[in-house]
Amino acid sequence: MVQIVLVFALALGLINSTSAQGQACPPLTNDWVAQENSKLGSKEWSSGIPMRFSADYSRRKNIDRIEGYFDLTSLRCGESTQINLVGADQASVEIYRMGYYKGLGARLVEKKKITSGWEFKASNKYLPGQYLFKLKVFNRASTFIPLVISDPSAPSDITFISSVLTWQSYNQWGGSSLYKGPDGTRETRAMEVSFFRPYDGDGSGQFQYMEFPIIKAAEKLGLSINYATDFDLDSKVDLLSNTKAIVLGGHSEYWTTNMRDAVESAVGRGVNLIVFGGNTAFNRIDITGFEISNISEWRTLGRPEIDLLGSQFFSLKFQRDMVIETQQWPFNNLPQNSLIKGIFGYEVDTPITFNGPPVETIARSAILPTEKSVPAMSTYYTRDSGAGILNMATNGWVCAMENKCPWGHRFDQVTQKQIRRVTENVLREMPRGPLGNWRTAFTQNNAPS
Repeated sequence: MVQIVLVFALALGLINSTSAQGQACPPLTNDWVAQENSKLGSKEWSSGIPMRFSADYSRRKNIDRIEGYFDLTSLRCGESTQINLVGADQASVEIYRMGYYKGLGARLVEKKKITSGWEFKASNKYLPGQYLFKLKVFNRASTFIPLVISDPSAPSDITFISSVLTWQSYNQWGGSSLYKGPDGTRETRAMEVSFFRPYDGDGSGQFQYMEFPIIKAAEKLGLSINYATDFDLDSKVDLLSNTKAIVLGGHSEYWTTNMRDAVESAVGRGVNLIVFGGNTAFNRIDITGFEISNISEWRTLGRPEIDLLGSQFFSLKFQRDMVIETQQWPFNNLPQNSLIKGIFGYEVDTPITFNGPPVETIARSAILPTEKSVPAMSTYYTRDSGAGILNMATNGWVCAMENKCPWGHRFDQVTQKQIRRVTENVLREMPRGPLGNWRTAFTQNNAPS
């Protein structure tokens, strides 16, 4: 198959990214997230940009847009990155920090007039977090550009990993992703994809529906959060040194070897791993420069994802109700015998038929009376370090929180409320440290009689 390399507009050697440390930023206080979310939010952050799913470029209307991308996915305080505009040489930009903000979801930090090549510096004005840069030009449709600001030096209850490698793998901007080519078929898909291009959809990748609901929940609780992307997890050895838990959203499918090693090492030290998704760590990839390449499945390389997660991907185009199997955490704030409608899907995991560690099944998919099939299962287990590994095993969990799933699955308010309650219940316990110190995992080895 012909290898397709997507590099838009600028070759690697022509881009001047700066990462030199600038002015020192003051240390964060323990309650910095709560203080930040007490500030005035802005309900205008999404006005004029209807939420659009990524990997949906072929169904976009053919209209003039102002779009762009940065030459880095994240910054630490004092570092800089350049913006590259597509569709116009100049634009207005509104910079929003995403969070809870009394339910409004974002705070406007700054407005500027910029030109392509503008250098953005992460000064002490910009606290750690996920930012969306809203581009505006007269007579062109507006779009977002995402950027994370990170501070792993500050102790954190959770480190939230934004799965930009997965976003980019599905990104159809310019015609090709790792899944389909310009003609919409798998046969013409790309074998490599580049970050030197905007995201399709509304420009924010998969952030709004696969990650944002978790961030809002965590910031509502006032947890101290270290924000990061896959690139940080791949290359920054200190990223997980001061955190109590790693949290992943609804879709974190593409991992490098460094990412896998970093998470394994952290779990071995007692850092919890919380996965609010499905089909996690399925594909192993390389990062060369700013490109994704050399895709293969972890399970074919002798390191199946079940060894880490306790369960692993087994079915696509799935949709079933979730039957709760335990009255203990994380479902101890739901009534006994609760059912969460339709939440298992679109991609789901199971420990059955795979050889993994002993796990506790905390929920399973409903099975029809005459059905003979493997159920999807949410699982929990602990390591010798005390670290707890919770895998919700469905990439419908996060998007269902606000009824914004890209596969046509829809959820009523009762279901959304259930998922939000359980999500907050999970996050609320992260400041306590290793889950195994207080939440026993009941596996086949120690199941209660």
